[in-house]
Amino acid sequence: MTKTHLPRFLRAGGRLMAQTRVNRLSRDGRGWLLRATRIRAGEVRIRAGTVFLCAGAVQTPALLRRSGLKQNIGDSLRLHPTVKVAAQFAEPVNAADMGVPVHQVKEFSPRLSFGCSISHPAYVALGLLDYPQALREAGRTWPHIANYYAMTAGGGHGTVRCLGPFRDPVVRYHLPEEDRRSLAEGLRKLTELLFEAGAVKVFPGTSRAGIVRSREEAWRLPEILPRGLANLMTIHLFSSCPMGEDPRRCATDSFGRVRGADHLFVNDASLLCTAPGVNPQGTILALARRNALHFLNRL
Repeated sequence: MTKTHLPRFLRAGGRLMAQTRVNRLSRDGRGWLLRATRIRAGEVRIRAGTVFLCAGAVQTPALLRRSGLKQNIGDSLRLHPTVKVAAQFAEPVNAADMGVPVHQVKEFSPRLSFGCSISHPAYVALGLLDYPQALREAGRTWPHIANYYAMTAGGGHGTVRCLGPFRDPVVRYHLPEEDRRSLAEGLRKLTELLFEAGAVKVFPGTSRAGIVRSREEAWRLPEILPRGLANLMTIHLFSSCPMGEDPRRCATDSFGRVRGADHLFVNDASLLCTAPGVNPQGTILALARRNALHFLNRL
């Protein structure tokens, strides 16, 4: 973004307002008034004929709900539940400037996907929190350790709700038993794969699992992740403002216009109708471009 779209936006006359948080939207004639807070400047008011809201699958529905727009908004959050492991190798596999490796395993997709994860020293330490001895040694051993993940498409759903005066919303998500079983299967398969790749120790991202020291030991991992003991995460969230033409189910029309709110559009991951089972970035970019072009062509 900093190399492509943002420079083009600035050259075209756009303006960036960093460190500014929009708290509420309200109608202003045919357009919209944005009430915002800016660091060191206090309250800021912005008037706009048209607003494109691209704050992500959590903050987009939260802002809409704070603004009194609630129809099918924040009721259908979907995500890719993910369990992680840290694997230690005899040889160095990590470096401070490595970034995120792009190796992935798609043999079991879309139900399960495996891949490398960010493995900077701080993230290695985070993955070892349930293993105190390994964590104490991480300052010396981290070049030999990398993080990996097993991800499932996810059959659950969640909600996004604003709670009183609190700044950020409450996000709830129900993880069904089928997903906990799929993640446990993915954890076992990933652990087995890592030993085939030369790992000498695997640290599963589940409390009380214990260090796995061989491929054979992978099968003592649980067949279903226990409630409350699996340290799950996700970086893929979507579907909290689904697009479509059915007003009983969809928050926006097929091009992102919020129902009952002219000149207000959602144009981010919130629009996806379900969990795609793959990295959603390409789909989100394609939909955003399509919707923007549709808006411009109508002008």
